[in-house]
Amino acid sequence: MQTALLFLILAILALAGILLILVIKQKKPARVYKPKGPFLLAPGKKRFFDALSQSIPPFLYICPKVRLADLIEVNIPKSDPNFWRHLAPINQKHVDFVLVNRSDFAPRAAIELDGGSHQDRERAKRDAFIDNVFQNAGIPILHIPVSGFYQYTDLRKLIEQSLSSDEKKAAPVQPTPSVRFSV
Repeated sequence: MQTALLFLILAILALAGILLILVIKQKKPARVYKPKGPFLLAPGKKRFFDALSQSIPPFLYICPKVRLADLIEVNIPKSDPNFWRHLAPINQKHVDFVLVNRSDFAPRAAIELDGGSHQDRERAKRDAFIDNVFQNAGIPILHIPVSGFYQYTDLRKLIEQSLSSDEKKAAPVQPTPSVRFSV
C-alpha cells in the first residue's frame, strides 16, 4: 500500500515537472509591444523636417505624424448613426506635419510630403479624402513633392501664402483649398 502511494506521488510529481517544462519552453515574446524602428521619421521626411524647421516663422511649431482625429472632430452627435462612420476614417489616418501656434498650439496648416506613392490610385483616393476633410474643417493643407533638396526661401513663401490665406478667412468654417506645390 505504501509502495502504491509512493508510486502515485512520484507519478504526480513527474507529470507536474513535465507540465512545468512545457510551460517554460513555450516561446513567448519578451514584450508584446516593441519600437517600430529606431527613428520616428524616415530619412526623407527628416530632411524635409530640417528644411521646414529653417523655413517657418518663429511663432510656429512643427508636429510630425499627426492623426487626423487629433486635429478634427466629427461635427454630429455621437448618438447619430453616421457619427462612427465619419470618425473611423479620420481615426486611422495621419498627415506628415502640422504647423501650430507656439502660443496655444492651434493648428494653422497641415503638410503632406508627396512621394512616388502619391501617384498610386488608392493613395490618390486617400489624398482626396484627406483634402476634403481639411477643407471641410477649414484648415489649409499643403502638398509638397519629395525632393533631395529644399529651398528654405521657397518653403517659407509657400507657408506664408498658406497662413495669409488662412488669416483672410472670414469665419473658421469657410473651406480652404488644398494646395499642391512644386519646390
